[in-house]
Amino acid sequence: MLKRLLLHWVLLAVAIGLVAALLPGVHIHGGLLSLLWIAALFALINVTLGTLLRLLTIPLLLLTLGLFTLVINAVIFALTARWSDALSIDNFWWDLLAALCVTVVTAVLHFVFRQPLTPKPNHA
Repeated sequence: MLKRLLLHWVLLAVAIGLVAALLPGVHIHGGLLSLLWIAALFALINVTLGTLLRLLTIPLLLLTLGLFTLVINAVIFALTARWSDALSIDNFWWDLLAALCVTVVTAVLHFVFRQPLTPKPNHA
């Protein structure tokens, strides 16, 4: 369980780092520790406020067939940048594009590094 959580954290950090390297409106200030801090803060905000926002906007999510999730992720990105000195984003459009890119990159990385849900039994 802890191994999977650490893997998700590292993959999120890699995704955010790649997006920051590709998008000129997203800036990481610092090195690897800053990137890990940003990923941890983003995940924490996503689990707490993101869940609350998704619950409060269920009608909008249904109406837009889930596309409003991108706006919620952009808000989470903006909050992460606001609450961390290690991340800055130029404006809301960069937040939105970064949220979309992080979602796609994270999905691809999780597919590449996927782990089975149940461990394989050891046959001796």
